Amino acid sequence: MRTMKRLLLRAQLGLLTLTGLGALALSGAHGQKGSDEDEGNGQTGKDIVITLKNKFINDYKLRATIDTDFTVDMPGKINPPSKDGDMHASGRAKEVGLPIVAELMNAKDMKEGVKALKDAKENGDPIKVSGAWRLWCEHAGGARQIQGKALLPFKTSNPDHVFEIHPITKIGTMSTLESIKVIEGFKPKDAHAAFVHYENVRCRIEPGATTTTIRTGMAGYNYVKFVIEPLEKPSDHKVVKDGRFVMCRVRDLDDELVVRRVRMVFIKGTKPEEAIRNVEMNGRLVVLGLPRINLSLVAWRAQQKGTNDDALTWGLPYEMIIVGAYPKSEIPEQ
Repeated sequence: MRTMKRLLLRAQLGLLTLTGLGALALSGAHGQKGSDEDEGNGQTGKDIVITLKNKFINDYKLRATIDTDFTVDMPGKINPPSKDGDMHASGRAKEVGLPIVAELMNAKDMKEGVKALKDAKENGDPIKVSGAWRLWCEHAGGARQIQGKALLPFKTSNPDHVFEIHPITKIGTMSTLESIKVIEGFKPKDAHAAFVHYENVRCRIEPGATTTTIRTGMAGYNYVKFVIEPLEKPSDHKVVKDGRFVMCRVRDLDDELVVRRVRMVFIKGTKPEEAIRNVEMNGRLVVLGLPRINLSLVAWRAQQKGTNDDALTWGLPYEMIIVGAYPKSEIPEQ
């Protein structure tokens, strides 16, 4: 079985090479190139168009989280663990200026947090909600997403959106950091299928004087379980006020190298962030992660206009928000 999976992975990566990715398909860095291939849980041929303010990109490219005054439009039901265990709440916040879905992980264990979101809907007053900002094109729908455009209240807990606060870290004065952990009873997505998909999502970046537009395709594969190998010592991590960024190799659970370099995002005060502090360069940690658009690479690529225009059409730049860390016993044998 392992041999067959290895051959399949190599075949998939070979197809990426044939579509123009070449060795860059494994880079996970500035050199991602994309195509219209779909790995079975994502993109279509229709463009998803997102226009962001340049100030927002620059403000959040090195932030793990965002703080908002969040107007709750529609809180949803708690998903059973088999379906990820999240609770969704749609809403709006001036700090974002896009349709938002805020997601509380392991919501069945966070009764006070669930109540706070429902109470905010009933009283109509904004509530302070913080958490990992997440731009990702899984539920974008057909409308262009323009940051700052006037928004009406949403009537569903999961409207068309590209922006999430996921996972939530704080509701009002209540910390929800303890909810950010492995989801018991949930089967995560397969690592090699997910990362081959991420590496193959097409993208075009259109820089402007005050805004930048991203044209891309639908992307899926939430909650992926994989192995990371830090490419830097803990003392060299990029530490910011709300977390840390770590460049890592990615392996699947069969110990196959999948991507050579991807930035990982760790939220300050979470168990995964505590765990990565003790993993030396080239060490290993099995993690649960969520993809999001890498705004540092969006900003860098936008700066290449006129000097390196090819960079504007490389594959969708992404990074992984790490939301769970597994025991050392789950690290695959080398």
